[in-house]
Amino acid sequence: MHTLVYPNIIRVCEYNVRAVIIGIMDKAVNDSLLNIDAPTDYRSLVDISYTDDGRISSIQSNTALINRIKTVTLDEINERLLSGEEITTELSAGTLSGISAFYGTGGSVEMVIEPTGYANAVFISEFTSAGINQTLHRIKMHATVSVAAFIPLYSVETEVEGDFLIAETVIVGNIPESYTHIISDDGDPINDLFNYT
Repeated sequence: MHTLVYPNIIRVCEYNVRAVIIGIMDKAVNDSLLNIDAPTDYRSLVDISYTDDGRISSIQSNTALINRIKTVTLDEINERLLSGEEITTELSAGTLSGISAFYGTGGSVEMVIEPTGYANAVFISEFTSAGINQTLHRIKMHATVSVAAFIPLYSVETEVEGDFLIAETVIVGNIPESYTHIISDDGDPINDLFNYT
């Protein structure tokens, strides 16, 4: 019975860990963007140049501002995750059993979540087609953090990853239909790309 229940316990714990940590990171990102003493709108983050006939000639990211936002946001995420306050959530015993008829039933089991390292992030500049001669440009932060979760008799270690929207706009003009740019501040965008994918 143990060998049947254990994989389900791991899956349930990992799912709930991700939900809790993503919630914390999302709140930290939103609060950071509201409180940072610099503009964080799309026009501040990206400069689009056009030719005389209205065609897009270049799209330049404001790397200095993006790196500043990254630093402030990661500081806020790590402060919340590593504040010393216990991060907990409740799981039902029925859900942990792996028997679908018992999902959401039974007593509650407390799960304690502990980050095992600092969160890290890369910024992604992503272009996707949004219609005829239109492109949706998104700037996202891809954040990762390693965590451990504990319930009685069991523990789980996992890495939580999440994408958080920083800014977006629809651009009218001819640019590639699909394009992703990794904005890196450590001189190794290839490594960041592999970490992202």
